Amino acid sequence: MAGPAIVRLPVEGRTVRFKAMDGVSEMLVAESRAEPARVALQLLARIAEPVDGGSADWAGLTVTDFEVLLLALRRDLFGARVLSDFRCPDARCGERVEMEFSLIDYLDAVRPHRPKGVGPAPGRTGWWRLGDVFFRLPSAEDQIAAHNSEDGVALLAECCLGPALSPSARRRAETAMAAMAPEVSGPIGGVCPGCGRALDAMFHAPSFVIGEMRRAFTLLGEEVDLIASAYHWQEADILAMPRVRRQTYADRIRRRLAA
Repeated sequence: MAGPAIVRLPVEGRTVRFKAMDGVSEMLVAESRAEPARVALQLLARIAEPVDGGSADWAGLTVTDFEVLLLALRRDLFGARVLSDFRCPDARCGERVEMEFSLIDYLDAVRPHRPKGVGPAPGRTGWWRLGDVFFRLPSAEDQIAAHNSEDGVALLAECCLGPALSPSARRRAETAMAAMAPEVSGPIGGVCPGCGRALDAMFHAPSFVIGEMRRAFTLLGEEVDLIASAYHWQEADILAMPRVRRQTYADRIRRRLAA
C-alpha cells in the first residue's frame, strides 16, 4: 500500500486512515478460520485508525460503514477493478460468465441520507426517532450475531427496533434505516453470453475481501523463507516489515537466484 490511505465513512462522516499492511496482519487473515466478517474486524483493529482520534470500535460501525471500509482497503491493496467469473446455472448452458465492475463507481453509489422527520432520540445514544417510532442502525457486530442466529431477522428487529411496533410502524422504520444506511453487499446483475439469461451474482463484501486476501497472501511463507535464508533475519523482523518492502526484498532474491 503506497502511503496512508484516507477513507471517509459515508454514514458517520468520520475519516479513517489505513496503516501499511505487514506480515503479521497477512498471517492473521491467512490462518484464521473465523467467519470473514469477524476476521475483517480483527484486521481493522490492527491496520485502521481514526484520523480524528475518535473511537476505534469497528464492530460498532454501521454495516454500511464497515463494508465501505473493507472495500476501500481492497481497492488500496489490489486496485479498483473487480472481476468475478462463474458458470451459468442453466443446466442446458453452463457458459462461463464474467462480471466486471469498478469499486470506485460501486462505492460512489452508496449515498446515505436522513429522511425528513428523523432525528436523534433524546436520551438514547445511537438511537433515532421518527414520530413515535424509535430505531438504531444495525452494526457490524449485529450483523455477525444475526448471521449466527437461527432467526437473524428477528434478532436484528429485537436489537434495532423499538418494542411492539405495528406492521406499518416497522415498515416506516425499516424504510428510514435503508435510506440512512444503504446496503453495500447485494446482487450484481449480468447477462449470460451463451443463452442471454439475466443473472444475479450475490456480492458479499466481507467474504469477497477476506477471500481475495487469503488467496493473495499464500506467498507469505515463501517470502519469509527466501529472506530468512538470504539474510539470516528473524521471522518476527521479516513479518514486521511493510508488505511492499518485504515483496521487494523477495523479488530481488528471486531474480538473483534465477540469474
